[in-house]
Amino acid sequence: MQAQNPKIHVERSFYRSLLALTLPVALQNVISYSVNLMDTLMLGGLGEVALSATSLANQVFFIYTVAIFGVAGGAIVLCSQYWGKKDVDSICRVASLALRISAAAGLLFTLVLFLFPRPVMQIFTAEPAVIEAGASYLRIVSLSYFFYGVTSTFLVVLRSVETVNVSVAIYGVSFAVNVFFNYVFIFGKFGAPRMGVAGAAVGTVLARVAEFVMIIAYMLVWEKKIRFRLHMLLWPSGGLARDLVRYGLPVMLNELLWSVAISMHSVILGHMSSDIVAANSICNVMFQMATSIILGVSNASAVLVGMLVGRGDYPYARACVNKLIQIYAVIGVVCAALLLAVKGPVIGIYDIKESTRVLTDQLMYVYAAAIFFMAFTCPLISGVLRGAGDTRFAAVTDVGCIWAMVPLGAAAAFWLGAPPVLVLAVLKCDMPLKAFFCLRRIAGGNWIRNVTR
Repeated sequence: MQAQNPKIHVERSFYRSLLALTLPVALQNVISYSVNLMDTLMLGGLGEVALSATSLANQVFFIYTVAIFGVAGGAIVLCSQYWGKKDVDSICRVASLALRISAAAGLLFTLVLFLFPRPVMQIFTAEPAVIEAGASYLRIVSLSYFFYGVTSTFLVVLRSVETVNVSVAIYGVSFAVNVFFNYVFIFGKFGAPRMGVAGAAVGTVLARVAEFVMIIAYMLVWEKKIRFRLHMLLWPSGGLARDLVRYGLPVMLNELLWSVAISMHSVILGHMSSDIVAANSICNVMFQMATSIILGVSNASAVLVGMLVGRGDYPYARACVNKLIQIYAVIGVVCAALLLAVKGPVIGIYDIKESTRVLTDQLMYVYAAAIFFMAFTCPLISGVLRGAGDTRFAAVTDVGCIWAMVPLGAAAAFWLGAPPVLVLAVLKCDMPLKAFFCLRRIAGGNWIRNVTR
């Protein structure tokens, strides 16, 4: 790709800021995914039913987290650009509105999942044992949704003003709390009842409460950049509500529809066999760990590009994005190689059937190819284009490509009777498609939208 501004030199301070924002977020994601890894490792010892039940039950949490990310993603578009202008008052008003939406969504999800866990599980699988185990997990873990939503929204707002280290500390403590109480309640240690799958849910709830307490304490006592206070939740948002809807709604719909499409992947694979569900859940844990650096650089890209656009420095923003694309290519190669390097040792940890072990190994090659293209699509869609305010194009590209593959994957699975590896490969073909459209958008130059007032 030819640089659009070849004479503009990208300063070293940009790379330093990119690294300073990327590494803490990447580490936060590693810690967060380590919780999932420990869950699957502990539950893997209880058998494939427990592993499949929690994997499918967590698809609901996945949809919720992506909905929250949609709200927060809309907020970061506004907050990062206002931070470029150093307009703290507008940042607090956007944060207040995003928090109210996140809290309401958390309470709604809790109500539905607590009252109707079995019907929800029946969406993902028809196996009675998996439905029963997943329902017991869902009813308890639903209590964590409100706490997660508030914590995540606060952390995203802090990220938009270049405060990232606090998230590492919070998730580090959360990881320790989760692992300890999982061990206690899953296996019945220290006099606690042996709860199995339900014990993992208890550990998750306690970890989310710990995160919530820590972020509230930090915001009220130590945070000095925006000085957000609880009474600000009552502030009128004024015109900023319209801005959040205008630029945030595409992000929210994007994330919701994307998450439903990913859940449809689980529905398709889940109705093939429980072996495939177990194999895919193991692959997903490794895939998520490997994508930590990609998500980190995506967040960093959104903040840095948003700040440059907020300042009105458009030529420099374009030059920086051209350099970022080169960095994304290197990250993609490294992540794919890492995934293939660790697949053998990680698969060997699980107590699964030989047929499931072989299937997991085969699926990992598909995930390795997918992660290379994801190194472009995720930072460009969630980072560059959203940070620059081009949220509609990002949403249409992301949603359109992934949903185009869902019926093709279903046809491959249930009409053609294709093997699981081919079905997964079809479902993941959205990645190269999105990379192509996003790179063409950047090359065209019509992607900067200043959303500040």
